[in-house]
Amino acid sequence: MKKGLILLFLLIIPLVIAQPENYNDRSELVIDYSSQGQIKLTGSDGFGSLNVMLYLFPRKSDRQEIINLVASPTARKSDDEILFTWDEFLSKFQYETTSQVKTKNNVYPMPHIEFPIENLDSKYEEDLGAGEIIDITPAIVNKASEIIAGETDLYTATYKLGEWVNKEIDYDLNTLTAEAALKSSWVLENKAGVCDEITSLFISLCRSVGIPARFISGTAYSNVNHSFENHGWAEVYFPGEGWIPYDVTFGQFGWIDPGHLALDYSLDAGEPSVKYSWRSRDSELESSSFEDSPNVLSTGEKISSPFTLELEPLIDKVGPGSYVPLKITMESSMNGYISNSITITKAPTMIEKNRKPVLLKPNQKKSTFWIVQVPKDLKPNQIWTAELEVKDMFERSADSTLEFSADYEVITKKEAEEMVAKLEEKEEKSYSEEVSFSCEQEKEYYYDFEEPKIICEAKNIGNTLLSGATICLDNDCITKDLMIGVKETITFENLPKKETLTATLQVNGINLLKEINLKIFTEPDVLITGIQYPKEVGYGEEFDLSFVLSSTADINNVEIEIKGLEKLQLEKDQKAETVIIKTNSKSFISGNINMKVSYTDEFDRQFSKDKSFEITIYNLPWYARILSLFYNLF
Repeated sequence: MKKGLILLFLLIIPLVIAQPENYNDRSELVIDYSSQGQIKLTGSDGFGSLNVMLYLFPRKSDRQEIINLVASPTARKSDDEILFTWDEFLSKFQYETTSQVKTKNNVYPMPHIEFPIENLDSKYEEDLGAGEIIDITPAIVNKASEIIAGETDLYTATYKLGEWVNKEIDYDLNTLTAEAALKSSWVLENKAGVCDEITSLFISLCRSVGIPARFISGTAYSNVNHSFENHGWAEVYFPGEGWIPYDVTFGQFGWIDPGHLALDYSLDAGEPSVKYSWRSRDSELESSSFEDSPNVLSTGEKISSPFTLELEPLIDKVGPGSYVPLKITMESSMNGYISNSITITKAPTMIEKNRKPVLLKPNQKKSTFWIVQVPKDLKPNQIWTAELEVKDMFERSADSTLEFSADYEVITKKEAEEMVAKLEEKEEKSYSEEVSFSCEQEKEYYYDFEEPKIICEAKNIGNTLLSGATICLDNDCITKDLMIGVKETITFENLPKKETLTATLQVNGINLLKEINLKIFTEPDVLITGIQYPKEVGYGEEFDLSFVLSSTADINNVEIEIKGLEKLQLEKDQKAETVIIKTNSKSFISGNINMKVSYTDEFDRQFSKDKSFEITIYNLPWYARILSLFYNLF
């Protein structure tokens, strides 16, 4: 009798773009920062004095504490510069600074601030002006106005400007942008630049719509070269809150990691780090140099992300070349506007950037979406499994898996994009500053003979009574008055047994929508995947047979029977268990491994799954060959 063959392979797809070491999840850093400079002048006759004005040194702020700062030779220090002075001519003038700085991992949840800004303090007017590099042109004004059209919240308006720059401007280290700072208008037209130009354009867009912003020169730890590199970012002024950092190049909006060390604040980009002046009859500048060296001395404790994070492929079994939408859901614990940065760290082929910023309103739960593509060339009767992983800006991670096979249905790019567009439209209806609304199923899954129960909670978080709120689950509706600060709990029972239910809340022009996805089983959803064993093995050799036994449903009394071996009993404590069975090829001289997995569900109903796969045993002795003939007859 011809036996069926099922081939199951487990493929762990490596990182598309690795997420190397960074300091995003550290409470603080202590950084040793030193700088050294040298000047040579020609002609000593009539020399009077030399002044060196150093503008690049660690600055004190709410996120940056100066532990110590020493200048040599002795210099005059102010908030804006360190002034070195020599009254005698030297063959070379040398100066240096040494310092230790504590950088803090500050988070800045913002309250609602009206936009456009009114009655701005006059001392911030200069932070709205145009510079030589940070210019403001009609094209910049028009683009900024287009991006923030209709926006009434300052944090959201600033976020939208940063998001647009991060998405639309390519980081490009060509000779034009790397060697000389170019104007914001050039960057807007050419859609390319390095960190300084990207930051300059962001500042220009902010200033063009009345948002004060300034340029920060400094150094930042790079997770590309695992070292500190010269870097530029921005700070935006929020009335009543102060200066808030924005590193648009890194996708860090309203927060920067403690690997950033601010060394200078300026109205324009491209400002000099050092200036020289001297009094002399015939001295000229022969040469000058400046270099600095930051190093991390110590790191603070690991901090927890203020966000929860979940990852879900919208379709978890797809055919070759399919486009798969991924849904990443996060929830903020902050009572203010805040942004997160989500990075895909493990996935099949990316068809878009692997990092996205996400704006979250106070205590908001929100989803964002990616589309990835699985390989096209797949052989029949094989199932491949890809690991999926995402991380937020504080290194919190979430993971999942994705199966693809030539035997599964193919999902086109258009179908994937339509799924995402539909879900993004629903996302826009899932949040209100006046009402919190959530719905959960009582159990993670149900069997088809059970009655699902959905529990919804609505709470008035505003300051006005909300009368006549209509709360529905599909067509089952009730009306409630939502008192200020009071949580109303509504239980829906006797529900239709379908996979997706829609909950809505409507009151005073507020329309909220939640989808509840039910898992309804006729029997436990047991899967046996990732089967691994040598396909060819010599007679009498030991080998391991391993596989993954997984299920969402609880299963008990698990027994594994393999013909020729003793029965194995297994306690399944997790959703997925790796099973490793040590055996000998003598048990499989028939050329087949026949396995039966038996189990009961939580209601003591009995189930089983059978698997059979081929193995080649070589170097069979003559008596084993005879026995194998008898095995295959029965």
